[in-house]
Amino acid sequence: MRYAKRPTAVSAALALLAVVVADSAAAAGDDARDLVRRALEALPKVPFIAKLKLSVDRGAPRELTLSHKLVAGARASYLEVIAPVEVQGMRFLFLERPDGQSDQFMKIAASRKVIQVAAEMRKHSFLGSAFYVADLIEPALDAFAYTDVGEDEILRRRCRLIEAVPKQPAGALYAKMIAAIDPKDLLILKRLFVDEKGTLLKTWTVERVDKVTGYWTLLEQRMRNPIEKTDSRLEITEIKHNVELPDELFSPEHLAR
Repeated sequence: MRYAKRPTAVSAALALLAVVVADSAAAAGDDARDLVRRALEALPKVPFIAKLKLSVDRGAPRELTLSHKLVAGARASYLEVIAPVEVQGMRFLFLERPDGQSDQFMKIAASRKVIQVAAEMRKHSFLGSAFYVADLIEPALDAFAYTDVGEDEILRRRCRLIEAVPKQPAGALYAKMIAAIDPKDLLILKRLFVDEKGTLLKTWTVERVDKVTGYWTLLEQRMRNPIEKTDSRLEITEIKHNVELPDELFSPEHLAR
């Protein structure tokens, strides 16, 4: 008769170690997700208006006005192009909802028709820049799995590097993103965008950040695309917080006016 082999002290210790490692990995993932969550929640919740300048590789810089407000819990952004003349009058509306769903709308100056931006269009250049339409909104928190992958120094700030991998990679714009987050002031200061082969597609960095009327503000951002050899800067030239903005401003109907 054979008897079941009793576990040795070594095998029991290895089993315990596996449980500890698994629990530690889960805890680390939760910690990484929590940092991203806190950084997103730290974004200003007061309404503001701003003037923007967006550089492009070909043509004159784009000048825009931005109005931003929380509307029914959604982060709503209305943008209108004021120069140069060839793109003047283009309007955009971005709605980022608490459940992670987002909608983008656009209107071309020569048409009264408002277009809802489809998933494929979100991968296109924004006004001829290195930014894609999808790069201008924060991704849904729960759409990714997070891992803490190290540290980096950005603008003399010690940042944690958080890797974000889409839980549903089919149709995802990027296979992986790595964000540098300042855990003290909860600022996202850099993002690397990578494809499924590990190729670096784009690098987004904050070039200048400061407090304006008590709110941390990303005054200058830069997006570089080494594959397409494009490089664009998005600069806030003027900003005012705590302004009165009607909810109706942030509706597709307003774009069609």
